[in-house]
Amino acid sequence: MRITEQAKQQCRARILEKASELFCARGFDQTTTRDIALAAGVAAGTMFNYFPSKETMAMTMVSDALAAGEEEFRGRTGGELAEDLFGFIASGLRKLRPLRPFLGPVLERSLSPFPRKNVCPVGEAARQRHLDFMQQILASHGFSSAPDYVATTIYWSLYLGVLAFWTSDFSPNQEASQALVDYSVRTFVHIISGSAGGDGGEHVL
Repeated sequence: MRITEQAKQQCRARILEKASELFCARGFDQTTTRDIALAAGVAAGTMFNYFPSKETMAMTMVSDALAAGEEEFRGRTGGELAEDLFGFIASGLRKLRPLRPFLGPVLERSLSPFPRKNVCPVGEAARQRHLDFMQQILASHGFSSAPDYVATTIYWSLYLGVLAFWTSDFSPNQEASQALVDYSVRTFVHIISGSAGGDGGEHVL
């Protein structure tokens, strides 16, 4: 019997839903692909047709959340460059919040700046899309060309630092993360323009 596209999408969504539930309840490292297949009610072979690994499942959730954050932020530019970068990052963090319990080990493996033997294609695509969107924000503020490799690398390092800190930030309303995002984007703006940028106002995630 031929499986319809709708049925495929429903199966894919169910696998991701059950994987997310298990990752949050047990932890990413403690959850096996067999656990996910059983919870989703599919054969392991069927599941691997959709996702070759649990890392791919987790990074698909991350990628979808970041894409939703980009859409939430899209069209909201208009302030200082540092403010827009803050808003862009904050939108992504808000969408990532449901995944926060298991993000640490996933991001460490999939978005690490260190050379890796095996690169997660979904993670690499999410990284590139994030950087492309960041460059669109820069262009809207008069940066006609993309920042050089050094500046882009510094931005990504700052961003990963924010993610790593945020995943384990238990301060009220993640106020410590808000401060780190604010400082990080102003540092980046200073690097690429020689000025701190922004108006010094407070921002909220």
